[in-house]
Amino acid sequence: MNISKGVLSIVFAAALVGVTGCGGTTEEPAPEPEPSSSSAPAGESPAGGSEDGSAEEVVITVENFEYIGPESVSPGATITVINKDSAPHTVTSEEEGVFDVVFEGGETVTFTAPEEPGEYPYICTYHPNMAGTLVVK
Repeated sequence: MNISKGVLSIVFAAALVGVTGCGGTTEEPAPEPEPSSSSAPAGESPAGGSEDGSAEEVVITVENFEYIGPESVSPGATITVINKDSAPHTVTSEEEGVFDVVFEGGETVTFTAPEEPGEYPYICTYHPNMAGTLVVK
């Protein structure tokens, strides 16, 4: 009888941690660029991409059940997602078929931003309270 109460207590505690562990989003503002009177270095465009047309690379970090990412990205940018949590997560656009990236705890994955400028809300399908918006401009 005591064993079943102990198991029930452990299951209840684990469920509580799973429910309370999901948080909202916080987005860190991108650092202000330093004023410059000169043009971008050779081989690099002012927007951060290169003159050869390759897309910029940006990072979304998942930590403490929150997304931390840039204010905006360029169309077609390569986005690296770094999961600092031990739990699996997703970055799934609310508009079906735009992007859906699934990754395990501690894993790093990449995906490509949409080519079309706009705002793309996304969630973690495992933890729907985790949400963010990818702004492409």
